[in-house]
Amino acid sequence: MLLEMNVKLHRGHFNLTTQLSIGDTSVGLFGKSGAGKSTVLGLIAGTIQPQSGHIALDGKILFDSRKGIVMPREQRPVGAVLQLDCADAAETVRRNLTAVYNRTLKQRRIFKLNFLIGLLELEPILEHPIELLSAGERQRVALARSLLKSPRLLLLDETFAAIGNGYRMQLLPILKRLQNEVGLPVLYASQSLGEILELTDQLIVLEQGKVLHNGSLLEATRQQGILRYLGIRQIDNILPVTIGSHDYQAGYSLAHSFGLPITLPLRPHVAAGTQAQVSIRAKDIALSRSYIDGISIQNQIKGRICALIASGESMIVQVDCGTTLLAEITPGACRNMNLQEGEVVYCLIKTHSITYLTELDALPYQRVISHGDGHYYLDTAGPASGLLPE
Repeated sequence: MLLEMNVKLHRGHFNLTTQLSIGDTSVGLFGKSGAGKSTVLGLIAGTIQPQSGHIALDGKILFDSRKGIVMPREQRPVGAVLQLDCADAAETVRRNLTAVYNRTLKQRRIFKLNFLIGLLELEPILEHPIELLSAGERQRVALARSLLKSPRLLLLDETFAAIGNGYRMQLLPILKRLQNEVGLPVLYASQSLGEILELTDQLIVLEQGKVLHNGSLLEATRQQGILRYLGIRQIDNILPVTIGSHDYQAGYSLAHSFGLPITLPLRPHVAAGTQAQVSIRAKDIALSRSYIDGISIQNQIKGRICALIASGESMIVQVDCGTTLLAEITPGACRNMNLQEGEVVYCLIKTHSITYLTELDALPYQRVISHGDGHYYLDTAGPASGLLPE
């Protein structure tokens, strides 16, 4: 799947100039209220028409102002669960879903109608007219309708928040299977970074109709100001992890990052093999000259000091553990340990000081940010000079 979009839209005081290229992966569309997220989804779905530009999906033109092409929404190979539902409000849920199912070619069908009815608990409202449904019920019906269409791209606009946490936990595994097994990517728009990261770490950051960033969360840390816009603050180390197993009796989950074993807070609902992002504050990492037996700290990660950086009343110790970890200690502790660049140390990290990024959205600002390959910032003004190794 390849979505290419380069459009302009003017509405009153709002100007949207958006250029996007999205491949076979799920992507989060992040932005504050009024950034243009719903407008972008509407342009792709066909509920909104731009003044100029073009939109193409897998080489098929959905919109082209120069050629005068405007593909109707019903013909676009796109499923969309938008905040404004355009379905026939007088139809019953059963009739609406059955009509979509029957219009979909048998060889293209991904889901059976009864499966989606059961999954989204639509049985009690099947005979209800859509106009009498609650907002959450409408969203669930719209989601079922979109999946029955067997689209090449699924658009979701704040859907997790609308359908509630119970359905979100049912829906997430389905969306991930669609991505991995069927190759159906999702473009998910939200103001919540945590919601997006439950689905993907690929981000499009939108502000006032313009794209600020298009890439991974880790790549976003290299752009000045993006982290504060995302609401990621007080996070000093961002690590990608892969969940291995859960130890219910011990009360933790086992994972690895860059080949390193790491013990995380127990999250039984996160399946083994799932990839996630976690954060560790630099001041929550203690250093030791040697491995310590008989201590409650579960994570003792061996590494080599590659930089000592004085920062106000603190000393930032950059440790190469296969990835980069930043530890914040006092200059006195650094002096008492006689730490030197090139020496081996152990990074001691309490399990419960590690936070899943899916559980975060807005945190106080912290001076130092690391995403694992050496890029970090020391103040709100931007990167400290000489501290950005290429």
